[in-house]
Amino acid sequence: MNKHDFEHLKHDVSLWSFNMRRSRHIRRREVKTEDGFTFAPGSAKYLPEIEKLHLQLFRKGLLGWLRWVYKFRAPELISVLLNDKGELVGYDMFMFNTAEDGLNIIHELYVGIAPAYQGQGLAVKLRRYSKDCYDHGVLSAISTLAGVYDIKALRTAQKAGFFITKRSAKPPAHYLICNLTKRQ
Repeated sequence: MNKHDFEHLKHDVSLWSFNMRRSRHIRRREVKTEDGFTFAPGSAKYLPEIEKLHLQLFRKGLLGWLRWVYKFRAPELISVLLNDKGELVGYDMFMFNTAEDGLNIIHELYVGIAPAYQGQGLAVKLRRYSKDCYDHGVLSAISTLAGVYDIKALRTAQKAGFFITKRSAKPPAHYLICNLTKRQ
């Protein structure tokens, strides 16, 4: 292993450790049913299906360190959407971003809806479900990015309660925040 590979591995382990520490007991584990769909906390059993759908939607796999975080913390960091047959048709994945450390913000990394179910407002409903699960005083906000030219992602985020706070240069994207209820 060369020095570059070692530094990369060290960085990945640091991110894994950071996310494992921060993701304990951060959400309510409620299940919600609406219009024949079930919104539920994630589980490691859904990871193969999530990864398959993620590859189909985004044409890339999950980062190795992130896959390991989700293996152990899926109920805290993933929301799933199931159809009336119990099949996975959507997911909402979160992580903690070291750039937001100290701000008590969780970062929404990916939202994916199976192509056959797109255009029905399910991404907005899934984001709202996730927001409700995190909105109980432990975290102060949820952040996300929407590509400058990804109008669909921007609109679903805004409909779910996110607002643009700034624009990032790399990648060119809108940085959005959804404030959560602060603990009294």
